[in-house]
Amino acid sequence: MAVPVASRLRGLLPLLLTLPLAGQVPAGSWTLAAAPDLTAVIERATASMNFLTRPIARSRLKKTNEVHPRLRIEHPGSEITIQYDDLQPQHMPADGSPVPWKREDGEAFVISARTGPEGLVQTYKAEDGERSNAFRVDPATGLLTVTVTVRSGRLPGPVVYSLSYRPSSP
Repeated sequence: MAVPVASRLRGLLPLLLTLPLAGQVPAGSWTLAAAPDLTAVIERATASMNFLTRPIARSRLKKTNEVHPRLRIEHPGSEITIQYDDLQPQHMPADGSPVPWKREDGEAFVISARTGPEGLVQTYKAEDGERSNAFRVDPATGLLTVTVTVRSGRLPGPVVYSLSYRPSSP
């Protein structure tokens, strides 16, 4: 006996509701809910480096991995804008095209944003490495997880950690 289509769909519905939508941009305002101890993350990432390069790597990682208490993501048409705290907004084409950008301290980067199966991914590229922020909303909890990955030929391996944000009012 064949199972009616409605019964089969009803059984799949809970599973479908837990899957994030591919290419979804988590637009809105977000407030930090949880963050790891970044000093410990950086210490672990640089532990195997020699005593000359370790302090330089630690300093650079601390500078480029600040935890921001607030962020805002907008997706007006063909652009994605991400603003951390009260810093200057970062405007990127939604098609993933790279654009030049300067941080407040004058350091130059090439940044980009794209959407895909993993959600929204923002990438910073500098002379000495790359950082990506993968933004994904958990439909069950409504929390935004930002998975940060830092890569550099000067590091023993990638540095990976996650931040959690909850929706907030603008």
